[in-house]
Amino acid sequence: MDLIGEYGDKVIDPTDMTVLIVDDMDSMCKSIRGLLKVLSYGKQFYFAHDGVEAWNLLQKERVDMAIVDWNMPNMTGVELLSHVREDRRLRDLPIVMVTAEANREIVAEAAESDIDAYILKPLTARALADKVSSVLDKANNPPPMFSHLKRARDYEENGDVDAAIAEVKQAMEVEPLSSRPIRELGYLYFKKNDMERAEKWLLKAAKMNKLDVFACHYLGEIYLQRNDVDSAFTYLEKAMNISPRHVSRGLEFGKILIQKDMTRKALKVFEKTIQLSANPLGMQEEVADICLENKEYDYAAKLLGFVLQATPNRYDLMKKIGTANAAMGNHREALSFFIEAGKKDKENVDLKMDTAKSYISIGQILRAEQLLKSVITIDAENEEAKALLRRTA
Repeated sequence: MDLIGEYGDKVIDPTDMTVLIVDDMDSMCKSIRGLLKVLSYGKQFYFAHDGVEAWNLLQKERVDMAIVDWNMPNMTGVELLSHVREDRRLRDLPIVMVTAEANREIVAEAAESDIDAYILKPLTARALADKVSSVLDKANNPPPMFSHLKRARDYEENGDVDAAIAEVKQAMEVEPLSSRPIRELGYLYFKKNDMERAEKWLLKAAKMNKLDVFACHYLGEIYLQRNDVDSAFTYLEKAMNISPRHVSRGLEFGKILIQKDMTRKALKVFEKTIQLSANPLGMQEEVADICLENKEYDYAAKLLGFVLQATPNRYDLMKKIGTANAAMGNHREALSFFIEAGKKDKENVDLKMDTAKSYISIGQILRAEQLLKSVITIDAENEEAKALLRRTA
């Protein structure tokens, strides 16, 4: 029979709990299990070797606590944590993060993603006992501030933002030196579209906690709504610097700036986003696609050129670079990429059409006609090819 705590939550029995251990090294999973057994923590144990496997297991099995490695393939511990916190059924699962080093990013993640605790490698029985004991005590006996914030979250999700604000204010009263209720109050006013109050409390939270990426992000959103791009840039850049995994902020901000015809600022944001990305090549390609969509062809071609140097057999990139150059009127440059791409993709009608258009632009009509005829052979109903043929006749 499950014991129920003061606030209606199930009490976790340390000796009877089910523990999920997530690490890409099986030896580390077994080592953590061994330490927990020595400490008399846990009755049943599950292993997962990356975040995807752990997430799938959490959908099927009841787990009382998880011990998760920070860096793993496929889905990192941080990404898994985000999935858990966004799931209404799982979001209160106590999670201890295991990491090789304590750095600013981890502290920021603790603030933004609600890591219950993190522990440094190499693990010791004493350190593990201290962290697990602390996490379980907080889960079973939540401090008043956390109880108020939890109720505020429930009110918000049920559409009663005013009741949520009242709970957050009570959380502030019991923990006046914590920035978390303050930033939550700012967020709730943001949700009510009361930007003046939202700005006030988010600024206070950002001042109290220099690593509060959540507050910086929403301040950036507020200033974007006001078209105060310089202030928005300041806070969104802070958010990206504090928590580099959230490079999506940079992508969205850069896209907004491009759409506002603030190209120089947009490119500066994109450069920063690429620098902070864990996968610079992939990020360069993603930024290039955004630039192509928004007719920033020169920067797109530059980025795609870097990616092509690292992956020279990417014929799809050759076509994109050709398209960017053709849009800028660099038809001879475009042709060199279209022709190279065509060697691999000989039946691609769009590629043939682009190549034919570039030939026409530099006056090589016969070569254009040959390509247009081959297009019609493949696609007899291609009206654009027929029209171009008539024009070149």
